[in-house]
Amino acid sequence: MLHVKRITAAVTSHGLAAVLAVLMLTGTAATAGAASLNDQAGSASDNAVTCRTGINVRVAMAPGQPAASTISGELCSTLAERRNGAAVQLLIPGATYTHDYWDFGVVDGASYSYAREVAAEGIATFAIDPLGTGASSRPASTTITAQADTFVTHQLVQGLRHGKVSGTRYGQVITVGHSLNSLIAWDEAIAYHDVDGVIVTGAAHSLAAAFGQAFGTDLHPAGDDPKFAGSGLDDGYLTTVPGVRGTLFYNKRDADPAVIAADEARKDVVSGTELNTALPVVTSTATQAINVPVLDILGSNDFTTCGLNAQGHSFDCATGAAVAAQEAPFYSAQAHIHACVIPGSGHDISLALNNGLQATDAIAWTDALVTHRAAGHFGAGLAWNCG
Repeated sequence: MLHVKRITAAVTSHGLAAVLAVLMLTGTAATAGAASLNDQAGSASDNAVTCRTGINVRVAMAPGQPAASTISGELCSTLAERRNGAAVQLLIPGATYTHDYWDFGVVDGASYSYAREVAAEGIATFAIDPLGTGASSRPASTTITAQADTFVTHQLVQGLRHGKVSGTRYGQVITVGHSLNSLIAWDEAIAYHDVDGVIVTGAAHSLAAAFGQAFGTDLHPAGDDPKFAGSGLDDGYLTTVPGVRGTLFYNKRDADPAVIAADEARKDVVSGTELNTALPVVTSTATQAINVPVLDILGSNDFTTCGLNAQGHSFDCATGAAVAAQEAPFYSAQAHIHACVIPGSGHDISLALNNGLQATDAIAWTDALVTHRAAGHFGAGLAWNCG
């Protein structure tokens, strides 16, 4: 059951309703010496993808503060992608997830790794554990705000550009958010204008009403959860009630039960304050300030976004063209907004059976609108499920 008094105290006077609504939209100096190396392809060729975990980046939580926090991440790349001037995607998972949302591993013989798929196609990826999760710092939950996350993301973007994450000075940096951290990708692009493109997944300018209602019983303080018992986390750190992730984040017809079970076992936490402070951008036109190309990728059965929303409208997730048309008023012409829909997928498109389509979409869009490796321009060469 949801402990309303405890959560309300943790997330400020805006109240529990804002937390429940936004959760549906569910990281500078690198210490690479502690990193471990996993060679997926087992080859030293330029085309072999290797993923280096345990890359720690020191960050401050606000301008003028010391870099007292650590963001942990995983860099997946080929030898060619570790050369100065290459392109990189900064991957930020959603609420209660760590970097392994983007590199989940092999389950029942099927690979679930957006990070490796994209790296295999010429674009390095740096997937992080957001503040408060995984191997990253866990400060007091009330200090993790959308504003702090935005500044941390900005430092990571600059670190990637200036060789302070892995030693490579990347020429093009694209932020890729999922769910809650799609909002942070928006906020960073709005505030700092220092990325070359933005990909949001599992989020749009829509909050599904049914999801907000359902989540009232599916979120509780992490300290009340068997997984985090005795962890010492303060009551402002939240997680999902055991057994609900399959309903909230998946369309079970497009998901392996073993993946859902693994997701339950690996779940992490999120700051209630972070959720509460991230909400305003969803229903605002602040994203009109983004002046680089934007791609939105949604599952056609995303319970968090599709259908009747809290604004009183019905958000159509049937096609990429439909999503792009509904999102267009929230962007400037410079954003060249495009959208793709993963047929049958729920909220967690990286963990759906047809998860590979997300990587295909992101690579084609990046080639066409950011790196311009594709022959076309401003939308030519997008995948079949995009518009």
